[in-house]
Amino acid sequence: MRNNVLGAGNQQESSTVEIIPLDTGWYLAGFADGEGSFNVSTVNRNHDFKTGWKIVLTFNVCQRDHTILRLFQETLCCGTLRDRGDGVGYYDVRRLDEIVNIVIPFFERFSLRSASKRKQFEVFSKVAYLMKNKAHFTHSGLKNSLELRETIHVARKRKYTSKQILSLFRSRNPQRLYAKS
Repeated sequence: MRNNVLGAGNQQESSTVEIIPLDTGWYLAGFADGEGSFNVSTVNRNHDFKTGWKIVLTFNVCQRDHTILRLFQETLCCGTLRDRGDGVGYYDVRRLDEIVNIVIPFFERFSLRSASKRKQFEVFSKVAYLMKNKAHFTHSGLKNSLELRETIHVARKRKYTSKQILSLFRSRNPQRLYAKS
């Protein structure tokens, strides 16, 4: 059973990456280099959260052929397989502990080759470690996370700009998380 405490150095999680056969690891890394993405995918306005915002990191791969998606899930021992209505499936990892303890070490061992995907991964990793250290709960940590997010090219328009998010940021009393500001 996996330990869900970040930074605990869980032996099972670290050994998951270490025992991946080289041919499988390099194949999946190459596949992710072409078809995967590392996203600081959503910054949602959410009144249930201390700051009023939730940052969601996602590593995902989309493909019609589910064979590769299952191989990702079986190899990394984490993540979820889903289907879209158009027949495309996707594998994604959103849990911060799995991103920090499995996905990041995997791509550190099996490095990406394309410069753009490497940059995406580096930014993704920096935001993941900020989140692991709970820095994103502070104004400066959220600002740093958003500045990093802005360095990743996004084809679609974001719902909220970094400036809007920071202007609506609030420090809330942790004893009254559900109280409106």
